[in-house]
Amino acid sequence: MSEEASPHTRFSEAYAGVPPWEIGKPQRPFVAVADQVTSPVLDAGCGTGNASVFFAARGHQVTGIDFVEEAIRQARSKAAERGLAVEFLIKDAMTLNTWDRRFRSVIDSGLFHVFVGAERQRYVKGLAHVTVPGGRLFLLSFTDEERDRGPAGASRQGIYDAFADDWIVESVEFVHGEVSAGFVADFPEGGPRMWFAIIRRKG
Repeated sequence: MSEEASPHTRFSEAYAGVPPWEIGKPQRPFVAVADQVTSPVLDAGCGTGNASVFFAARGHQVTGIDFVEEAIRQARSKAAERGLAVEFLIKDAMTLNTWDRRFRSVIDSGLFHVFVGAERQRYVKGLAHVTVPGGRLFLLSFTDEERDRGPAGASRQGIYDAFADDWIVESVEFVHGEVSAGFVADFPEGGPRMWFAIIRRKG
């Protein structure tokens, strides 16, 4: 019996083609709250850099991280084509708690929802470590109703519970996400069911 592929292997294989979440632009909720984002900005799990490039084009200092080398390669190429200075790093979000960088805004477009249990707790603690007091996390996560399509997702209460210690959840809104054209039929009409949350670091 073959062992299940590691998360790194699964995501690396996804970026060898066009993954469902690759829409060539930031998800709509991030565009809607763009005026609330302040520098420096961390794009955690940046993928091919759609959100990073969007915020850099608005004049922000942006650092995008992803643990898949191919995703970072594509992100760097995307920024270069637009003449934008964006720092893209091959970095595992599970190591945020050892990083010496600090950010006023953090973008999470579909990373939180892949973690469960202790991994989710570790990730959230890492986010708290790199976010300055008063800084904000802008979080887009699958709801737990989408768990049959891959990611674990989260309930509304699950978001409040995950961010209970070091954070204040300012808002959680139900939205429909977008997916790449080849995967539209795999999701409910309107797109994936998601939460968009704005969460402030205590302090």
